[in-house]
Amino acid sequence: MSRDYDERTQLRLMLRQSAEKAARSGQPAVSRFLPVSEESTALHEAYDAGCEVSFDGGWPDAERVQACFHEMGDEPVFTGVWLRITWNSRFSPPEHRALMGSLMALGIDRSCFGDLLLQEDAAFLIALPAAAEQLPAAWREAGRISIRVEKMDEAPQLRRQEGDLMRATVASLRLDSIVSAGLRLSRAKAAEMVQAGLVSVDHRVELRCDRLIAEGQTLSLRGHGRVILRETGERTRKDRIPVVLECLVHH
Repeated sequence: MSRDYDERTQLRLMLRQSAEKAARSGQPAVSRFLPVSEESTALHEAYDAGCEVSFDGGWPDAERVQACFHEMGDEPVFTGVWLRITWNSRFSPPEHRALMGSLMALGIDRSCFGDLLLQEDAAFLIALPAAAEQLPAAWREAGRISIRVEKMDEAPQLRRQEGDLMRATVASLRLDSIVSAGLRLSRAKAAEMVQAGLVSVDHRVELRCDRLIAEGQTLSLRGHGRVILRETGERTRKDRIPVVLECLVHH
């Protein structure tokens, strides 16, 4: 039995228990953070239990959200707490990968926190209350850069993270071709990422390398960022397709 299968089974069980608790007690029951690709699982469990479910990740483009199961007409309740991460402004800011790596090294379960957003002069993380209490004292460094973590009383004003535009030509609009172009990887390595379940299309995991991608669709690349197919052109004489990609890649 694969690890991914175990995790999906545990997630489904957790969501089912929360949905049944809300339906039985009439009180809201909120989950830990889950990928938005699992919203359909939460919706299914809410339907079976006879309750409603709402989602929130702290900001509109969240890739990880809490699910709140509640009775129809009731207001959902979410428990995410925002943290602000700062560093000495005299030095270059830490990379997203360094921040995430140092956070994961603390041994806190990934479901205890949502999106980590790197802005111009600070980074922001939304976390469950218990993790938010622990992190200011435990998380003091990212790579070789000292950081300071503070709890916030209200949600930050976040600027949508826009990627760099790049032009490329691809053999086809297959998923592995777009991943290869966006990350500047070989087609074989891009295919390995897809088959390993590391690539989502519009927040749903896609395992088919030959899935065709349309303009406007977003590819979330676990551990690397995201790539959006912005434009496609007419095939060239060399039978290639010009594309414009918006790439927000974490280094």
